Parts: sequence; C-alpha cells; structure tokens
Amino acid sequence: MSDFQPISLQHKPFFDEALAWEDSKSSSDSFGNVFLWDILCRRNVAVLGKRLGIEYLCSRGAFYAYPSGRGDLAPAVNALRARAAEHARPLYLEGVTAPQRAALEAALPGRFRFFEARDDADYIYSVESFATLAGKKLHGKRNFCNRFEAAHDWHYEVLSPAGFDDCRSLLQSWDAEKNGGNAEENEAIKRMFQYWDELGMTGGILYADGKPAAFTAGERLGSDTIDVHFEKALDDLPGAYPMIAREFARHLQKDFPEIRYLNREEDMGIPGLRKAKEEWYPMFMIDKFTALWQEDEA
Repeated sequence: MSDFQPISLQHKPFFDEALAWEDSKSSSDSFGNVFLWDILCRRNVAVLGKRLGIEYLCSRGAFYAYPSGRGDLAPAVNALRARAAEHARPLYLEGVTAPQRAALEAALPGRFRFFEARDDADYIYSVESFATLAGKKLHGKRNFCNRFEAAHDWHYEVLSPAGFDDCRSLLQSWDAEKNGGNAEENEAIKRMFQYWDELGMTGGILYADGKPAAFTAGERLGSDTIDVHFEKALDDLPGAYPMIAREFARHLQKDFPEIRYLNREEDMGIPGLRKAKEEWYPMFMIDKFTALWQEDEA
C-alpha cells in the first residue's frame, strides 16, 4: 500500500490507526467522508511511513489532505510533493485545521502559504444541548418539538438495515419536494447503506403516524465526537428536523455516553445552510485552511 490506490474498505484500518493519533474532531479526517464521496471526487490513498496520504482528483483540480498519523511529518509532505510534481501539479493541502497548520509550520517553517477556508469550517455542538434543547437560545427548537409531539403519534428507532427501505422511501419523497434532489448525495447514501456495518455507522429514524418522517446517520470521529454525515426530514412535517436531531442526541447519550460532541460539518458557503447551522449555536468552530507549497505558487 506504499503506492497511491483508489480508496477502498481495505484502507479503513489504517485510517483508524492514523486518525487515532490525531484524535481530531475534523470532518475532513473521517473515513466515511473520504469513502462515501469518492463518487463525486476520486480519492486515492497511500501509506506514507506511519502517516496517511489522501489524493483528491476533482473537476476543479487536484489536492491532498494533511498527512495524518505519527512520526516525522516532513517525509510525508515530501512524498506528496513528489506525487504532485510527477503529474505537474502544485501541492495544495486542503481541510487543514489550526493544529495541523501549526505542525506544518513547525516541521517545514516558511514553506507553505496558508489561506483561510471559512466555507469549509466545521460546526461543533454539544450532545447535551441537542438532547435537552435547554435555555433561551434553543427555545424555538424546543417549541417545534413540542408541537410535533402534540400533532403526531411518533417514535424513534435506532437505524439498522431493517429501516433502510423506509429511509429510501423518505429520500424519494424528499427529492420530490426538492425537484429531484442531489444525485451525488443520493449515491453516497446508497453506498452508506451498502457498507453500513463495515463503516461502523450509527443513526436513527423518526416515524410520525406510522410513516418515516426523518433519518440521520454518522460515524465516530476521534474519542468523543460523532460526525453527522446525513440528516433528512420532510418539509411538510414541521418540527421533524429538530426532532430527529434531539432524538439522535438522546440515543447517543444512552448508547454512547463517551460521545460529547456532534460535528455537523461545514456550510459550504450556502447562506441558508449557514443560517440554519448558526441557529443551533455551535460550541465552537473548527477553522480550516488551504496550504500551498510556496515554490508552486504562480
């Protein structure tokens, strides 16, 4: 596995080992995000000593992830430089967190130029705040849940293969509401269901009056965080979104008490999505940067 190969499930154990050393809460570091979205942007993986190399080949160009893991950082970066040079590409590292930026500057001082990537910053929330919806800031979410509970005969189930067909049915309805939905996202969800156990996913499904109203799914990220990859709810059921978010948090409190944080990922610079994420009042953001090897700067 020293050469770059297309991402596959065989790489997950090395991801798990390398990322355990980082213990990062960044969604850029999750195996699920790399594996599930390979359909949108091709990803190749290599083992660089005791560090992880990830190459992204996208329509907008090629870039690399910060080489997570342990051991000397400089040789791993040099391997990425050689890979980029082999294909006459500049070396860009994307999704670099502030601690990773500091590590790059310590290992290779002055060699990278860094650019803040606000649209890629992750929103981190407390599981406790989602489970309780306590306080004035979340009173609107709490009211939506109260009205949903009063209007529907509802229940929540831990998501398992037995519920996948109900999720698919809900997704079809959601796509109809959105005039077709997102084909790449649908394919990523399909792939998630196909490899659910191998990916170590967890999630939940919300029912209202006997029909699926919402579902959510994510994976463990580091020692105390869940990366929420997908959350879908029907718009014609007001309160379904805060309900699935609340019930998933309560499910985590019960079954995974060590999980303290929810990473609900980035807003991609979409104004409506940014507003929606801000309305949940994150505990903090994980800032992201793009790093450019200065010798490659045009």
